Amino acid sequence: MKTTLLTFILSVFFILDSPALSNAASISLPIVKETTVEPVTKKEKAQSFKSIRQSAEKKLGRKLKLSERIALRYYTHIPGYDNDYKRRANNQALTGFVLGICALVLFPLLAIPGFILSNAALTKEKLDPGILEGGNRGLAKAGQILSIIGFLYIILIVVYIIAIINTSFFWF
Repeated sequence: MKTTLLTFILSVFFILDSPALSNAASISLPIVKETTVEPVTKKEKAQSFKSIRQSAEKKLGRKLKLSERIALRYYTHIPGYDNDYKRRANNQALTGFVLGICALVLFPLLAIPGFILSNAALTKEKLDPGILEGGNRGLAKAGQILSIIGFLYIILIVVYIIAIINTSFFWF
């Protein structure tokens, strides 16, 4: 939620800062090369935002605008995927599998959350390969398949109930 809100605010700053909306649209702006920040390895000490900003201003030869400073702070402090994110994906795969089995054995309506959780885990795996550990990818696929079978079981039950209701009306 924070990332989405910050991205929206940054896009508003860049739109308002664009030459199309300013009065001096006829003035050509110099083309600025993108500056990249090298990823910090474990051996190196992390640079402060102030030092990164000063090096960017030195490369550009001017002070950074407010929107550029906000964007620089945003892109230098993006957290990577933590273990909590990986643990949630693995838990979703396992929970989807368990709910898929329970949908076949106990209660067929458990196929719906089983399919949703298995699909979410597989989507996270597709976006970030290697996030599912060990056999959890197989568990997510199996949970998805079991949930689809549970859906079919629900459909068969509904058709059976409709058939019973229709035949009972013909007896009277």
